[in-house]
Amino acid sequence: MERLETFDAFEGHHFLTKDRAEHPLDAHVVMREADALFDVDYPPSGYVRTVDYPGHREKTTTTPAVKDGVNKGKARHKYVVRTDTGEVLGLHSHTYAETDGYSFIADMAEEMFPESTTSCTVFGNGEKIAVTQDLVNPVDLGGGDVIQSQVCWITSYNGVWPTAVYDLTRRLFCQNQLVGQMPLVRVKHTKNHDHLLEMRIRILEGSIARAKTVSAMARVLRDQEYSAAQFTELVKQLLPTGDQMTERQKENVYNRRHFCQSAWQREVDEFGVADPIGRPTHIGNRWLAYNAVQGAEQHRINGRVRGGTFSRDRALEKAIDQKTPLAEKALALLSA
Repeated sequence: MERLETFDAFEGHHFLTKDRAEHPLDAHVVMREADALFDVDYPPSGYVRTVDYPGHREKTTTTPAVKDGVNKGKARHKYVVRTDTGEVLGLHSHTYAETDGYSFIADMAEEMFPESTTSCTVFGNGEKIAVTQDLVNPVDLGGGDVIQSQVCWITSYNGVWPTAVYDLTRRLFCQNQLVGQMPLVRVKHTKNHDHLLEMRIRILEGSIARAKTVSAMARVLRDQEYSAAQFTELVKQLLPTGDQMTERQKENVYNRRHFCQSAWQREVDEFGVADPIGRPTHIGNRWLAYNAVQGAEQHRINGRVRGGTFSRDRALEKAIDQKTPLAEKALALLSA
């Protein structure tokens, strides 16, 4: 049954918890459940200094101001603060464009692509958010290996992410997420219908083109057999060791190799073909090899945090930030 991704407060990420039929896909509803529709304020930034007077000292607050121009007298810098929690989300110059909160993302996403929002992830205290929408039908590569093309709206109050829309391909079996190298559009907060229509066309065309490209690539790689021995050599090439490494560094490499090998075994068990001479194993292909590396990097390596646990938010964040060197190199080697 098709499921909807919704936010789970305990993990800080969306999970497959409700049926689509039982849950609206309105961007406002999904973002509200993720606690992303909070208000923000922009208090001026100042500092406390100690002033010496005859016989005593006093602490005074100073707010540096713009000295000339149309903004003369305004504070040079301002904070972005959540009004509900008081958390500081960012610090910017006086020219930073103000919005009341992330509701403008919900407004634009829902106006352009109504009832198609499938997830919202809030990072940290709300410094960044990512919202996904399904715009085109999923593609079945065969045997139940399904990929779903999505778009991912990102924005931030800490200045790390611009407001933009990326194409994203999600593989349902392992929840791997492949994020496009460049945004489909850079988003400006607007209610201009002509501009919204132009953005809608560019986003939809880009999403369709990406879906076709990924599907074609997947089918080409899927049709090329790949053995366990080949995959082992691929992993060694991606994660080499050297005499100059410390024992701890080598152990880290071996752990990462293990993550890749475990992911490969799951892929082959699920989608591999039976060995033609009856050996108790399955034969894989290059598409499964790529997904094993990509999945291990996203879910086990990039998502790893202190204490040996794993954060889905951290994994998604690194995927959006294009910090997936193993997957990129693996795809290049497997496509050569």
